[in-house]
Amino acid sequence: MALIALVGASETLPDGGLRALVSIAGETLIERQAVRLADVGVTHIAVAVGAVPAELLATCDRIRRRGMRVTSVRTASDLMALVEEDDRIILVADGLRAGGTHYAAIAKPGTPAILVTGDTVLTQGFERIDATRRWGGLACISPPMVAELAAMPGEWDMMLTLLRLAVQAGARRLYCEPALFEQGEIAIVADRPTAALIEQSSLQRVEYGGMGLGRSAIMMPLVRLAGPLLVKSPATARYLPYVTGLLWVIVALLAASGLAAAGALAAVFGGLGLAAMRFLSAFRAESAGQDRWREIIRTFAWVLLAIFPWLLSLAGAEHKAPPFAEAALAPCLAAAILLARWLYEDSGEKRRFHWLLPDADQAWIMLAPSLLFGFAAPMFAILPLLALLQILLWIRLARRPEAR
Repeated sequence: MALIALVGASETLPDGGLRALVSIAGETLIERQAVRLADVGVTHIAVAVGAVPAELLATCDRIRRRGMRVTSVRTASDLMALVEEDDRIILVADGLRAGGTHYAAIAKPGTPAILVTGDTVLTQGFERIDATRRWGGLACISPPMVAELAAMPGEWDMMLTLLRLAVQAGARRLYCEPALFEQGEIAIVADRPTAALIEQSSLQRVEYGGMGLGRSAIMMPLVRLAGPLLVKSPATARYLPYVTGLLWVIVALLAASGLAAAGALAAVFGGLGLAAMRFLSAFRAESAGQDRWREIIRTFAWVLLAIFPWLLSLAGAEHKAPPFAEAALAPCLAAAILLARWLYEDSGEKRRFHWLLPDADQAWIMLAPSLLFGFAAPMFAILPLLALLQILLWIRLARRPEAR
């Protein structure tokens, strides 16, 4: 049994372009849909087309390079040739923009299902299901429905007719709140001004990133100011991990060469790179891959902080061990940051004020001037104590009040 997706790509915009090719944050809708579908286990996408312009062909080629099969279909008979008897087919409305949770819900094993929402002013762009419900843009159907459509005489809108067949067959209805459409979490992009509004709204709603005083108070606000520029091109998300990883390698090389202050300043820029990756992972569909890259780079940066004094000692003429305050307390500082990370990940919904916790960005920002002006040893002694104080303060303030 396989998951196959039927994605609409035939509706046109007022300017003559295809809805599916509208770009939001440098990423076309159909590419975003393909990534979301891949996340839930789809390996083959059937694209329901009318005309096939060169831009759509180029976009499908980019999707193929990500490891997915893409086939253009015009009729139900074309689709029937792609599916087996026990396959499941996910319908994705033309121009749909939805979150990963909605794809995951519709892709769960079971009987055919339809994502539905209320009939409100906000949902007028979706197909009506009955007097009080409209289609939410996603559905899961079975091959017999495709066979039934293929046997029907005449020409039919493949996507909407399959939806109607699912409704008539009594498919399960998964309800989503109309408020999600107001927030832009689910939308049918009918024109380019709507796409621009969704992009602007999404940029404003991206959170500062959870844990860490340095990241929440300094790094993420700076990244958010540059947010509109970061999301303009898909190349940013593609090359940012390599640039960020290179920055941290430069930090290690500078420290091993004895250029401590330069290494710490480079680490601050490396932290900005990690914050930018976090920003894009919250905004773009490539979040899974970016999370893996960010975890690898963040771990390397954490290890680098713990061994920073030893790297500096390599540059000395006699390669002497670093002073005790640096040698012993640098690992303590890294351990305190790791402890804060564990507490944050274990807290769930029971705690707040995560921005109070210490992080590596805060440590590098404070280390850079101390290394530049020659008081690194006292700073290495202060930072672990400050980190522990922040953790204790967070434990005290972050408990949610008990319900009475």
